[in-house]
This record gives sequence, C-alpha cells and structure tokens, in this order.
Amino acid sequence: MTIVAIHRDPMAMSPISVRRLARPVTLSEMAAGMHLPPDFARRGRICINGHEVPRGVWPLVRPKPHGPVPIEVTFHAPAMGGGGGDGKNVFALVAAIALTVATGFIAANGIGFLGIAGGSTAATLAAAGISALGSMLISALIPPPSLQQAEGKNNRALGTASATGNVLEPNGAVPRVVGTRKIFPPLAAEPFVYFDGEDEVVEAIFILAGPHKLEGLRVDGARIEDLSGVVHEAREGWPGDARISLIQRQSRTEQIGGELRGHVVSGGDGSVLESSSGDLSDALPMPRTSATREAPDEQQLQLAFSAGLHLDGGDTKIRVPFRLRIRRFGEETWRNLPELHFQGASVRAIRSTIRFRWVDDASGSSDAASSDGWVEARIASPDQDGGPDWQADPYFDTDAGGADYLSTSTNSTTDVQRVILSRYEAQFLLDREAFPPGIYEVEITRGFAFQNGQYSAGAYTLNGAVRDFWGYQGGAASPSIAQTRDRLADTVQLVRSVSIWNEHPLPTDDFAAIAVVARNQELDDVSVLASGYVQDWDGAGWSNWVTTSNPAPHLRDIIGGMLSAKAVHPDLVDDVALVAWRDACTALGYTCNAILEDLTVADAARIVGAAGYGQLGMSEKWGVVRDYDRSAETPVQVFTPREAQGFSWSRAFADLPDGFRVTFVDRDRDYAQRQLVVYRDGRPGGLVEQVTYEGLVTEAEVRERVAYDFANARRRGTTYSLTASAEAVVCRRGSLVGVQHDMLTRQAGQGRVLDWELDEAGEVMALTLDDGIPLLNEPFMDEVPNLAAEPDLSVLGARTGLVLRRTDGTMTTHEVSTPTGRVTRLELSAPTSEAGIDHDILAVVGRKASELRRMIVFAIEPRDELTFDLTLVDEAPEIWAA
Repeated sequence: MTIVAIHRDPMAMSPISVRRLARPVTLSEMAAGMHLPPDFARRGRICINGHEVPRGVWPLVRPKPHGPVPIEVTFHAPAMGGGGGDGKNVFALVAAIALTVATGFIAANGIGFLGIAGGSTAATLAAAGISALGSMLISALIPPPSLQQAEGKNNRALGTASATGNVLEPNGAVPRVVGTRKIFPPLAAEPFVYFDGEDEVVEAIFILAGPHKLEGLRVDGARIEDLSGVVHEAREGWPGDARISLIQRQSRTEQIGGELRGHVVSGGDGSVLESSSGDLSDALPMPRTSATREAPDEQQLQLAFSAGLHLDGGDTKIRVPFRLRIRRFGEETWRNLPELHFQGASVRAIRSTIRFRWVDDASGSSDAASSDGWVEARIASPDQDGGPDWQADPYFDTDAGGADYLSTSTNSTTDVQRVILSRYEAQFLLDREAFPPGIYEVEITRGFAFQNGQYSAGAYTLNGAVRDFWGYQGGAASPSIAQTRDRLADTVQLVRSVSIWNEHPLPTDDFAAIAVVARNQELDDVSVLASGYVQDWDGAGWSNWVTTSNPAPHLRDIIGGMLSAKAVHPDLVDDVALVAWRDACTALGYTCNAILEDLTVADAARIVGAAGYGQLGMSEKWGVVRDYDRSAETPVQVFTPREAQGFSWSRAFADLPDGFRVTFVDRDRDYAQRQLVVYRDGRPGGLVEQVTYEGLVTEAEVRERVAYDFANARRRGTTYSLTASAEAVVCRRGSLVGVQHDMLTRQAGQGRVLDWELDEAGEVMALTLDDGIPLLNEPFMDEVPNLAAEPDLSVLGARTGLVLRRTDGTMTTHEVSTPTGRVTRLELSAPTSEAGIDHDILAVVGRKASELRRMIVFAIEPRDELTFDLTLVDEAPEIWAA
C-alpha cells in the first residue's frame, strides 16, 4: 500500500497537491518534498489519517502501511488572519479525512505502525479523532442514543462510614427516570450521622426529579424491609403531597477521626512526661479546633473512647476532664465554657456527644448524670502551683452564691446554668442574643484521666491536692502527672464535627423522595426500581398520568412538561405527530428506559427520541422527526430544475468498523452494565469500535439498533443539496420528497400541464405540456426482429412513467403510451380521474418505476426571497427490509 501525502493552501484556489510515496520516509522529509509555505515548520500542522502529530516528533515518525488502515498524510498550512493561528482546530480542517478513521483501532494501541508508543501523547491525540459513532452523531438522520463522554463532573463521594453516595452539590442536577430503571438515587443533603446512646444512627434522604413510582428499595442488594434497625418513608413526588416527616433537618459534617491527644508519658510507672524534642510542651495535651458552618442551629462534637474507659479492665470509675472555649469567626477573644468531666468504667467502646444549641430561650434547669457519662460541669476550677485556673464565661454563671460546679449532688444549689448533662450528651444552650448566629470556632482539650474515688469535686482535689489536669507537677527536672497511665485505657477520638440546621432538606414538592433512618447500619448502595410518571395520551389530550416506557410521552414531557424550565406552549406542540409516533412505538415495541441527569434539553431529547427511531423536530411546531419504512407513502413535494436550482450531491466513503462493542444496562441482569459485541455482517473479527447506548436495556433492542446504524451509514452515505422556491414550505425535516434531475438519471423531463383530453367516460386520456419532454417506449428484446440493427440495446423494453402532482397535493403515477421521441402531448395507457388535474400542475416523466428519486429531508435553511436550502438523503427502504 502506498502512502499518500496531501496539501492545499486553505486560502488559495489552487488544486490539491498529492504525492504518492513508494517508500516510508519521516514526516520532516516528506514535508521537505511538498510545496509548503516558508513558516510551515513553525506554524503548520501534519496529520496522519486526520490525527495531528506533535511537531517535536516529525523527524522521528515514519508512517508505514499497516493492515487495512489507509495512510493519508495531510499538511495544513497556517491560515492568514484571524489571530491565534496556533490555536486553530486542525480537526475541523480535515473533517472529511478524519471521518474515515475508526478510533477503536487507535485507542487499542493500533497506532504502533507510526512508530509511536500507544500510551504516548501522539497516541492520545490520535484517539481523539472522530469515530464512526461520531460521524453518525453528526450526519445521521436519527443519531444513535449515545452522548459524548462528560468531563469534569463533580460528584463528591460522601466520606462517612455509615452512609455513602453522591451528594448533590448546590444547584446540582437531579436525575429523572424515563420508563423504568434501577437507580442509585443521589442524596439530597449530606447524611447526618450521630450517636444515640450506644448506637450510631444515620439519617439520609434520596431524591429524584418529579413524580416517580418507587418499588423494590434495597440496601447493598438486601430488601430494606428485611433489615433490622432501619425505618424509611417514601413519597412519589406529587404536588401537594405531605412532606417527608421522618427527616426534618439537614447537616454538614467535617470528618475528623483524630485523637484528642493527652499527656505523653514514658514507660516505667506511666506518669513521667516524655518529649522527643526536649520541649515539655510537646508532651502536654494538644488542643483540637473545629469550625461550624454558617449560622447552624446546633453544632455537635462527636467523641468516642475507642478502647473503652477503664483501669486494667476493672470496674474502677475513671474520669476524663475536658475544657472547651468558643469564639465567633474573626474575633480575637475566646469565651470559656464550663469544664466538663466524663466518667465511666467499660472495656467496650463508648460514644458520646457535646452539643452546642442556639436557642431563643436558654432558661431551664440544669442536670447531670449520676454514675456514668457527663457527671460534672465547672464554671470555676482553682489553679495548681504555677498552673492557670479556669473561669467560665459569666453567661454560664448565675452568680447566686451557690456551688461553682454542677453534679447530681448540687443540682438544686449550683450556680452553673444553661448546661444539661446526661449519660451520653453534654449540652450547652447558647442564647441567640448572647451568641449571635454565625461561624464559630470551637476548641477542645482533654486532661489526664484519674480515678473518681481519689477525686473531691467540692475542693477540686486529687488525693488531697489541687492538680492541674492539663499541666504537670514536679518542675522541669522531674515532670509528671498525678495519675499513672499504666494499664489505663482512656484514648479519646474526636470523630466528627457536625453543623445542623432545623430546616427540611426538601424545600419544594418537586421531588420523589426516600428518607431512611438506620441504626448501626451502613447505607451503602441504596437502590430503587423507579418509574417516572408522565402524562400519556388518553384519546383527547395528554392528561392521563401513567408510568410507561413509550418514548413519545416522555419526549413531549421534556419539551412541555412540568419539569421544563421553559415549557413550550401546548399550541406549539405537534400532538398529531407525537400521537402517531406513540402508536408506532407501541406497535413496533420501541421503548426507552433511561436515567436523565445533568443533560441539556437537546441531549435528553436525543436519548428519548433515538430509542424510538426519532428525534426532536423544531419548526413552526415542536414535534418529532421519525425514521421508518415509507415505502407505501407518497412524497409531499417534488423538486425538479423548474422548482429548484444549484442541485449537487456528495458521497462519503465511510471507513466503518467491523462491529460495535456496545455498553448498555441490561434489564435481564438486574440493570447491571454489560458489553455486547455486534458485528456488522455477523462475522466476528476485524476492527471493533466502542459505543454506549442509552435507554436500551435488552440485547434485542441493542442488536436492532446496531443493525439500523450500520445500514443507515451504508445506505445514506450520499447527501444531496438544492435551493428551492417557496414550494419547499410544505417540507419539514424528515419529510419524504421526490427529486428529478438529469444528474440522477439520463431520462428526465418535466413540464406544466396546459390542457388535457377526456374520453367518453369523462376521464383524462391525454395531457398537453408546456415543453417537449423525452419519452422512451421501446419493444422488448423478444419483440425485435433484428437485434443487430438496434442502435442501443440498453433501452429495449424501456417504458415511460408519469407522475402528476394534483391540486389536492396527492401524487399519482401513470404509464405513458406515446411512442419514443420528444413530445408535448402524452397519451396515458390507462385513463385517470380528472379530480385534482388543473392548469399548471407539475408533470414529471422518467423511466417507469423510477420517475423520481425518493429522498428524505435532512435539513432546511431559509434564505432570502422565500427560498430555502435543502439537504436530502436517500429514502433507502433497504434499511427496513430486515
């Protein structure tokens, strides 16, 4: 196979320069032999089969023939003007060549014949070329139900252990189900994970756009009804439905999962401080700071004693003190909160929560746990020698002369206020006037653990002496703490910092929703079999709400339904075409079962329409453009040189792959993703291209669509163009029309009817036209006595057919009996009705059964003076022959 080098100056009218190379040479050597502009080496581009090769490797790349792939090297000189020459899109300049390349071969490292590694930059550029599927998306009458791969989608995975899934970003797209699909719905808000006693609970709410029928709710494949500790509530999403009541708040979680480090001690008796740097501050407790979100109603610090709280596994009660302080973001001064003590004796993990609640009325009695949990809160703690004392903000002090700490023994006499302690929770009630809502920083520091029996709350002493639980004793020479950590389990984890708002997660009724509250369960892979409700045709209008996989109601819903941002007015919707398409989809078994998410109206309409071999049509009305077998239909218009000008045609010789490797969601495999290789001619082997079909969920549907796409590419590779008069207004995209031109057939003629003759029965037997037209009515071969005397054997048996476009718009076909010649009077072999025959109607003649080329309107573009540019493709009834 030879290598073809091609170049033409994009701004010149000179012919294309073509060189055929018998031996491989480098791209640089090839360029030297072409007539290229002086600055080509700096600004020009070289492509191989439509794919740009980086300039730096031109001296290294030596194209070589490889299998059936054609080698076309194209040289693209920089265009004059326009600015940004180096930013021109070379793929646009070589689209005709690029469309002949199947990228499946290149992406599979087939580019090795270029002498470039398959994973290199050049290979990546090559794989970015236009594929056979890309060609179909551009030029097919009904493009495949596929989308370009979306880039940059920001689906943030939830980072909790109790619930996973995609959380919708602000203004994010909510998915909508067309037909019926198994879907893993997104979370409307972050899951709220919290501690309730010894349990860990998660609240999560999942949503879909618009009303949906919801069935078969599962978690990790298990039916939700079979899971213990899980309750759920669902609403289909109808306007006016009662709002979800199971979950009525939303939260934002900061996953921390770090230890609240206490004193670092050495071995031995487990009480001597140890610092690797020599600085004792490295061995002291380390504060942890977290921040709230904007103006929450509540903030939680969730703590866990991961190894329990005990001394050598015994039942000795152990206390761990905590000091917290808070300040509004941007302020310098911290406000101290009462010192808290947590107490317990357990070898099991202990969960607990510190809650900050912003309230309008912070009055109310304080309380404390009696034995385990949060047993003490102090507004004042004396200092040890050299250590600071602790004084809580006056907000928490009644200053009534009572005890400066809260415990079960001082509940009625304490000066501590606005603090509520229980076994599992410590609550601080923050008045909104004293603590204006906003963003707050919260700092927490733990002290060293000690035995409750050695502690006196009234005197704040441990073994008879005041201790600094956050400092040390003994001076710098022998620093230590008063309680050995030997055989003591007191590790505290700051698990989460959670901001909570008392606002419903769903502000509107436009969502189908599933609320789930699970206790000690992980909500991973929550799925549901969802069917989108849509208004279906009831014989008089679109008012019957149903679930259906018929594409027609869903296409109408996309352009004019309740979820459309700018719904098309019902008067502008072509219901006649949509209803006809709906009935056809029902009869032919066309279905669409897709998930629409983050798509434009055009993309959503493409998926739904293509599943029913149609697409959205937009003209004076919004409807559908269908592709179907039109063999029994009559063209709506005929175009001849009398009504049109500038007729031309072009043919694309597409290099189709031998098959498609189709990725689709298989309903028979519980909607799991599946790949299926379908070969063009049923014979395995050769080049296979990757395709993803949306909306098709059965193998039969996929195979049928692949057969259609290949047939469409083969049978409609020719496009025709013409400029027509105002008569083109009767056409739309997808209309069946007839075209006659001497570029299509040797025998072509047309004229306008001047007069007609009637027989005794009052039927038309002959027509007179305004111009002479060629006729062929030749005997058959067996009727010719001397074949040697015949000048043209190819016309033997030829008959002339006549097409009349009558005044009512119908077209009728007739056989002409007038002998061969150029005539103005046409005799009909069989008389026809006079209905619809009038002066100046169009008459078209040609060989019988091929008087016209039947075509489908691909595009219409209006021009000046009531003319239209039409692009046409062949009717190609062979597509539907199977």
